[in-house]
Amino acid sequence: MIRFFDWLCMKLINKRTIDGLLVFYNSDHAGKDADKVVAALRLIQKFDPVRYKQIVRDLKRIWITTIPGGIGRFIKSTSTCELDRRFVLDEHTVTEQIASTIVHEATHARLDRRGIGYQEQLRARVEGVCMGREQAFAAKLPDGANIRKWVEASQIQSLEFSNVAMHARRIDDARDALLDLNAPVWLADIIVFFAGRRHQRRIRRAERHSTSGTDPLS
Repeated sequence: MIRFFDWLCMKLINKRTIDGLLVFYNSDHAGKDADKVVAALRLIQKFDPVRYKQIVRDLKRIWITTIPGGIGRFIKSTSTCELDRRFVLDEHTVTEQIASTIVHEATHARLDRRGIGYQEQLRARVEGVCMGREQAFAAKLPDGANIRKWVEASQIQSLEFSNVAMHARRIDDARDALLDLNAPVWLADIIVFFAGRRHQRRIRRAERHSTSGTDPLS
């Protein structure tokens, strides 16, 4: 059902094609978000052409959407790099940061193609590899020092990659994400309230199963 919904959204929204890579975006902002993503792709192509070729090979599309609790994520089922449109459209977000995020998510795609998953026990190592690729990319940029600092700051803020921690980050941002999608305030509050209660039940269940070797959050 979720895959069908994603497919339907992609059919209904605007798109551009950059070297075979589809960039999906909403028309609400006159294509400004797509312009910034295209500029980021061109930046990668200019300063790291080998990595750019890998990106357009490993990803099928980039979708500028709303992501609770993150600025980017890789969707395995559709080989999609999703970028949070609030992050993309923020006036303080520079092209280099968007490019770095694309590099990060494309690294997830590359690791997945090599059979490396995203299970909880592997997650910290996988994220470390992805952030390492961001640092390597930043080293090629004229303004690389600032981007390296930004990546390091992001790494410090996201040291915990357990299922519980990732659920918590999504819930913390859920209200703002729903409002960004034009959900009524009352509906956003109700959804977040019940999501929070469900998360607390998950935590209690995880604590009860902590010594059993099972993962109640998966």
